[in-house]
Amino acid sequence: MKLPLLVFSALVVLPAPPVSARPFTNAAGKTLEAEIVRATASEVTLKMTNERIATVKISSLSEGDQVYVRNWLADQIPPLRVSPNMVRKTTKDSRASYFSSSGKGYQQSYELSVDFQNDASAKGLEETTLRYFLVGRSLGKTRKHRILGVQEKDFELPPGGKHTVTFRREVNPYSESSSSSYGSYKGIGYILYATRKKDDREVYTYASTPQLEEALYSVIQLRERDVVDENFQNPEKRNTRFGRDNWNPEDIRELFDPRRRENPKPEKKPAAPPIIIR
Repeated sequence: MKLPLLVFSALVVLPAPPVSARPFTNAAGKTLEAEIVRATASEVTLKMTNERIATVKISSLSEGDQVYVRNWLADQIPPLRVSPNMVRKTTKDSRASYFSSSGKGYQQSYELSVDFQNDASAKGLEETTLRYFLVGRSLGKTRKHRILGVQEKDFELPPGGKHTVTFRREVNPYSESSSSSYGSYKGIGYILYATRKKDDREVYTYASTPQLEEALYSVIQLRERDVVDENFQNPEKRNTRFGRDNWNPEDIRELFDPRRRENPKPEKKPAAPPIIIR
């Protein structure tokens, strides 16, 4: 429906517009100051400076305003329903002695999938990156935290579309012994952070605990294996002497397996020098 001319004519007595308001002009040439509340492919709802709300056809506005509304609509993040699905398991690890001479060993596994539903019928979600941070706390020094894993996946949603992002399984072995040189960080929760790729606009955030929710914007700045303080600040210098950032726990066990020391590989004798006949 067309916006009544009476509404436009009342503009002269309205107070100063809010910062987000702008002039909108209808086909009859009348102008008002308003901000967009919502829009569809054919209609836009405007909130005027006197708090009145009016919904008009986009086609009833000036050509410039029609372009503005459609650009506004294109830049919005559509309403999404998001459901993280986490399956956690903790089992005893009989191989804990590889890492510590005392204390029980355990292995945590995390399997995460995230369901996205776009509730907008006219607006899709452009390509977006979803990042997943798995966070652990030291059992020996409880003020220390470690980023146990970082993964990211790209996805997009058409209007009214659905998509499930599935991350690879994360495994975290740890020991109750505070003297263990590896695996002394117990997983305490995770964070999800999604941004639209074209403009890095925030799409979705989630933290599985209140502590992580408070620290969310600090955690998303960190990398896998970073060790930080109780406020998730001041990352310690990373140990890169092994030349690898992402160790697989199975690789670590094999590396430190005592049986490798009991049965060392025989040293190769240097090859004899060649015989030169002159």
